[in-house]
Amino acid sequence: MRKEPPLATPEKLAAWMAAASRLLLMLDYDGTLVPIAPTPDLARPDPELLATLQKLSLSPGRVVAVISGRKLAELQKLLPLTGLHLAGSHGAEIQETGGKLYRLIEDRKLEENILSLERVARECVANSRGFLVENKGISLALHYRQADPELARQVLVSFIEKVAPIMDKNRLELLPGKKVLEIRPRGVNKGKAVQYLCGKYDGALPVYIGDDRTDEDAFMALKRGCGILVSPQSRASAATVRLSSPREVYTLLLLLAKGYF
Repeated sequence: MRKEPPLATPEKLAAWMAAASRLLLMLDYDGTLVPIAPTPDLARPDPELLATLQKLSLSPGRVVAVISGRKLAELQKLLPLTGLHLAGSHGAEIQETGGKLYRLIEDRKLEENILSLERVARECVANSRGFLVENKGISLALHYRQADPELARQVLVSFIEKVAPIMDKNRLELLPGKKVLEIRPRGVNKGKAVQYLCGKYDGALPVYIGDDRTDEDAFMALKRGCGILVSPQSRASAATVRLSSPREVYTLLLLLAKGYF
């Protein structure tokens, strides 16, 4: 059930989470750990955030995971930390702390379908400015944050019309995000990664923090614990409470890492 989650403070949330004997902390990346940037390559963690995540992931009784729509290989480069779980491609590829890799989906035909979608996207974008086509292997993202709004609307309408037959035939779905339109296999979502981690760390208090439409699947997958929406404005969500910005998320992580409770 979706409602508008009340605004919370990092201090109160940190105190509540620190009281758990074992904590499973799961976080989205873009818009949660780091602010949304004009292009994905500009959204990078600063040294202070990396140090805080590293300390948390090595703390006794703390399990930390980052679950993102980005490819696993990207997350590995952005977050080269010890003891951190990484889930890329909306949870389709999960790397555990020891390096063991778990894949939700293995499908050669899917890669061919994504290549077909990529060709269509590049044709629709042509030489237009402000667009970015990103092939993630098992999904495709069409970014338009820097595009003219009216041109973006025209491009998206054309793209959706042209890829509809490919999607219908191959069980793919559209997923709108923050100035991005993504196509992924049906049934692949961050909620699957949350279920996997909650099953692996049964008994730990699960907390998921995220900001976008793709994080709603993760919030809904929580059977207990807490979902934390990151948003400056109140909006309907399956989350339990809300923080206003990635900066407040960092404050929460810092308080947990320093153990002020």
